[in-house]
Amino acid sequence: MAKPNDTLVELNQQAKRTGIVAFFKESFREFKRVRWPKRREVVVYTAACLLVCAILGVLIWAFDIGVSAAMSAIGVD
Repeated sequence: MAKPNDTLVELNQQAKRTGIVAFFKESFREFKRVRWPKRREVVVYTAACLLVCAILGVLIWAFDIGVSAAMSAIGVD
């Protein structure tokens, strides 16, 4: 015979909790479960992000210069 589904019971109990106090209690409980990155990881991710942004900026700038030169070559200013 099938066992009762514990997850459904948990969901029903959680659905009963409402209000601002319950919201903040559950939020702080979730924050404790989060795996926060180490300082070195944050530095590496930030450096990678800045590098990608710089590369994309240069590519867009070069494309803009190319289109501008092409437009000037055909006489459209």
